[in-house]
Amino acid sequence: MTHTNIAAGTHTHIAALIANYQCSHCHSTTSLSLTGTTPALTVHHDDDCPVLAGTLPAAPDIARAATT
Repeated sequence: MTHTNIAAGTHTHIAALIANYQCSHCHSTTSLSLTGTTPALTVHHDDDCPVLAGTLPAAPDIARAATT
């Protein structure tokens, strides 16, 4: 598996994204990482995932996770 990083707002927002994000194209998992003091959502996609390859956008899955 490889990953993509998505930096976003507060710790609360990141925690919600981690709890709710699921790539609709693979069996991804999520984790929290810090870049200095900035929290970041790390998404571990399957190697053959079209979102990871950049063929399809992650935006719909992110929007769904943010509003769940």
